[in-house]
Amino acid sequence: MSSLPHASAGKTSSLFGANTTQPLRTVLNIQTSTHTSLLELRKHADWICVLVNLGGLLFALAQGWTLGVMGEALTWGLPIFLSALAVTRAGAGNTWTMHLNGWLLVAMAALHVHLGRGMAEYHFSFFMLLPVLLMYRDPRPLITTGVMIALHHVLFDMLQRAGFECYVFRGPFSGMPAVALHGFYVLVFVSVLCVMAHILRQHALVAEETANLLGNLDRQTGVNFKMRAEPGPTGEVSRFGKVFNEYADNMSFIVSAFRMLRTDITELTEIAHELGKDNNFQLTQSAKASNNLRDFLHRLGNQTKHAQHSADQSRKMTEDCFDLINELNQSSDVLIKMSKQVFEAHQQVVQSLQTPHGDSDAMRTRLQTLAGSLDHLGERTQVFLSKMESIKGGLSAIENQAVTLDRNMHQAIEDSHSNQRRGWEVLGAMESMQGRTERAFTALNDTVETILRAGDVVREMETRLSRFDV
Repeated sequence: MSSLPHASAGKTSSLFGANTTQPLRTVLNIQTSTHTSLLELRKHADWICVLVNLGGLLFALAQGWTLGVMGEALTWGLPIFLSALAVTRAGAGNTWTMHLNGWLLVAMAALHVHLGRGMAEYHFSFFMLLPVLLMYRDPRPLITTGVMIALHHVLFDMLQRAGFECYVFRGPFSGMPAVALHGFYVLVFVSVLCVMAHILRQHALVAEETANLLGNLDRQTGVNFKMRAEPGPTGEVSRFGKVFNEYADNMSFIVSAFRMLRTDITELTEIAHELGKDNNFQLTQSAKASNNLRDFLHRLGNQTKHAQHSADQSRKMTEDCFDLINELNQSSDVLIKMSKQVFEAHQQVVQSLQTPHGDSDAMRTRLQTLAGSLDHLGERTQVFLSKMESIKGGLSAIENQAVTLDRNMHQAIEDSHSNQRRGWEVLGAMESMQGRTERAFTALNDTVETILRAGDVVREMETRLSRFDV
């Protein structure tokens, strides 16, 4: 008996390594991460069974200390716990591991009953340890464990009645009636637990499917919309699978449509850039055209003023020509009268030459000289009259040209005033149109900025959607 604890202690030190303490610490941690796959659930359940088995060992040691059977508690309890630990370390998550852990829990409960020398109250250990197997979300270990409980009761009852130190029942109610009654309760309890395990298994499968599907939506590694939920054993897709498939189909359509629309948005962004560059140029050209038209109208007004001044001078020149012609006409009348008087004087001189006088030679000479002077004066008067007629004809032509020029100048002034009025109307229309154009360009600039911001959003969306695999 003394060598067994030493050997068991050496075996315990070899089994409790780093690969053992870490899972046990994880099980003891209340805030442990949620397991979604059945394999992880089984591994976690295996270590739960090891931890429960350790609790069963401590309870067995407490029994041994209280009832004075510490040797039996150590002899049987420590190997049972170490077997559970070794089995779990060797193949946590395997199917055979959950069966072995269930059987070892039955062995620990049987030890409790044996140490209590068959007291009926210690049979509660079986009913206390059986629900632990619900952690596997599988009815199979519950069924095999229920069978092991039934075999234990039958075998140990036979050995107890045969005289061996194997205790399962004591008191007046023992033997096969007690075995049958306990077997009935175990059967009912295991059946209820199997139903619960089946429901938990369905929930676990849904959680595993949900975790696998949601794993395709990882932002870091990329979003995979090629995956779809597959039908289960019943041939139907789960409710969450249908929602995921519909969501994946919709997102695949959105991503595909966006990728098709990306080229158009890029072209629209380039057009917006060009429009943004042309806006200022168009506004500058419109303002320059308005300024040029305003300068032209000012020059046209100045030219109209000069034309008005020229028309006034032309009118004055016409009036001067008319006055000069009137004066020439008056001078011509005077010269005509003088010519008539010279002619009459010449006739009188000729008549005087034909009349005989006493001192006739000197008188005749003077009269002849006077007649010659009168003839010369008449000729000069005729020449001067002819020159005045020429001057008058030239002045008349100048007057006619001045009148025509004055008429044309007046017409040009009227046309200039009309053109100036029309020009100011056109300028007003241009400035009004320029105002509307500026407002339109402002709205266009806002639209361009909106399109450019949309281009930035599109690039951001493209960066985000690059992680999507559809």
